[in-house]
Formats: sequence, C-alpha cells, structure tokens
Amino acid sequence: MRIGIYGGSFNPVHNGHIHLAKAAADEFELDRIYLVPSKISPHRSSDEYVPEEDRLEMLRLACEGDGRLCVCDYELKSDRVSYSIYTVEHFRSEYPGSELFLLVGSDMLLSFDKWFRFEDILSQVTLCVVSRQGGDMDELEQKAQELRKFGNILISSSAPLEISSTEIRKKIAKNSNFACYLDENVVQYIRSRELYSLRGERKLNYNTEDKKKFLKEHLSAKRYTHSMNVAAECRRLADKYGEDPDKAYFAGLLHDVCKEMPDDEQRELVISGGFTYCREELETRSLLHALAGAAFIKKEFGVEDIDILNAVRFHTVGRAGMSRLEEIVYLGDLISADRDYKDVDKMRKLAYTSLNAAMLEAFAFSMRSVIKKGGLIPICTAEGYNFYTRLERDEKKQH
Repeated sequence: MRIGIYGGSFNPVHNGHIHLAKAAADEFELDRIYLVPSKISPHRSSDEYVPEEDRLEMLRLACEGDGRLCVCDYELKSDRVSYSIYTVEHFRSEYPGSELFLLVGSDMLLSFDKWFRFEDILSQVTLCVVSRQGGDMDELEQKAQELRKFGNILISSSAPLEISSTEIRKKIAKNSNFACYLDENVVQYIRSRELYSLRGERKLNYNTEDKKKFLKEHLSAKRYTHSMNVAAECRRLADKYGEDPDKAYFAGLLHDVCKEMPDDEQRELVISGGFTYCREELETRSLLHALAGAAFIKKEFGVEDIDILNAVRFHTVGRAGMSRLEEIVYLGDLISADRDYKDVDKMRKLAYTSLNAAMLEAFAFSMRSVIKKGGLIPICTAEGYNFYTRLERDEKKQH
C-alpha cells in the first residue's frame, strides 16, 4: 500500500489543504492519505489553536466524500513536540510493509534541512512537495536536488491553491466573508461553535495594575521584586527583538505567580490544568510553579492567549521551537536585575547580541545546574538544547 502522511496545524483546515492532499493522491498514486493535526508545533508555537477536538472534527468534515482521505490523531495524543520524525516512525511501525510518502508544501521544502532529524525522515519516506505559490518551481527543483542525496523527493506539477489559515482567522475575527475558503460543513461547524470569532489577544486585558496588586498580596517582597524586574527585562528584550512589549511585560510579570503557592495546590493545578507535562516536571518541585502558573492565569485571570500561557508554562524548562515571546520570558527570568550568579553579565550581554546564541547558552547553563545538583532533566529541555545547538551550527555554516 502507498500511504501519504500530511501534517499541519489545520487551524482551520481549508480548501487549500484538501486540494494539496487530493492532488498528491492523484499524481503520486497514493492509496490513502492520513491528515495529522499537530499538538505542539515546533514551527508555530505562537499560533492560537482552537481546542484539539474542534480541529479534529473540522478535518473529519473536510475529508468526507473521498475515501482516500483519513484523519489521524496520533500527534494530538502524544506527549512530545510534534516532530515529523516521530510521526513517520509511528506510521512505519503501524504499516511495516507499506511505502510511505510525506506531503509538504513548497515553503516547507526550502527549510527542510533544518527539520529535526531530517536525514532520518528522508531515509524512511518519499518526500512529496506540492507547490503553494506560483513561479517557484526552479527554486524547488534546486533545493530538491541538494536533498536527494539523503532520499527520494518528488515535486508535484499541480497548480497551487493559495489560501492562508492566518488570513481566514483574521476574516472570521472581523466578521468578514470567509465561506469561500472552506468546505461548507466546516463553515457551519465554525459558526455553530463560534470558533475564531474572538481571538485570545482581544480577550486579554493587559491591566497590569490589578495583577501587580495581586502579586504583592500573594508573594514575598523578594519574589515580587523579582517579578517586577523580569517584567521590565522582558519589555526591553521585546523592544530589541520586535515582540509586543506590553504582552512581554504582562507575561514576565506573571511568570512566577504560583512560585510560593503550597506544593499540593500547585500539583492540583498542574493535573487539572490541561497542559501536557512529563514525569520529570511533576517530580521536580522547582518546576511545578511554571505549569501551575499557566493553569492559574488561564483559570483565574481569564488569559486565553496561547503565547502568553506557553511563555509562563515553559519559562523554567524551555523547549524546542520556542516562540519569540517564550524566548524573551525564558531569558528575561535568567538575566533580570536581581540575578547575581557567576557570569550573569556575560549572559546579559549575549541576550542583547544574539537571541539564538543566548538561548543555547541558557539551556546549557540550566542543564549544568541540574546535573550538578543531581536532578532530573525533562525531555523538552534536552530537545530544546539540541534544537538551538542545530540553529547555531547552521548559522555558523552560513557565515
């Protein structure tokens, strides 16, 4: 059997996605194509995702009527970042005798050699590239030729259908017409569930004064001062790297909101909060407050912006493919004015010189500290270190 794998956020699934899947099935003679919505995308960690069950149901509705199109929830059920290599290995184990084809858009091909374990992916699948914009065939062929030493790459000759999920979400939020971009059943589903009609950043009230009052009442003077320092540092880093300074200040202010909460209350928030976590985080007291904090500000303050929630959630452990805001809060916590560890000045200088280099050094610093204390290193931290190591290597190669 010839099986296609097509991953993405599908937030929401639109006619361009279905066009790509059907075109690939026709041209590459695929018996079945599995559309795989991602849980935690390393490339789009700042996107505001609707609930997983909604993305899954919209995919099912969009795939109705074509027996070749199937929906797979493997990545949604996984506790790991949605790296394609893990999904490929899953399908290889599920269909050991089948020939696997990984479907990607043309924009993905151009950066494919930066994907996690891309050589291993190409050793197990045929990469099928379907253009998402006109006039890019020469560039695609050149990139494909560079990568063919690692495996087989096919480029579709089908005409592209240029549609953007981001633009669709904007149209829905502005109450503009969006029906022409989606399957009619998906349109009805979005309207019935009122999805995307009010994005998280609109819901969020960046009222920091009442949050400062709350922190002052619930944190020690030392922890409150640290929170204020981190918020200020995050604002400066946001100005430096083009992030929303108010958003960065808000996330930095709240990053330690649960730091001094009793352990049992933190664990209750972690378990009931709906965020994915690993065993090492649950077993390490100093890591609980980040997960608990994300759950707390969502529940108690009504924060819906996924980027702010992730910035609080990952400010201790980090992860691969962090958003710009996540990176800023991670570093802001490490270099705030009250920090006085050895080499903190070096870290501060690096943070304002090269964001990728600073992140790599921060991960290394964190892991050295944990190892020295005989602690446990969460999987997401190790993946984050590897991710930024590769980024730095690639950057040095380009220079």
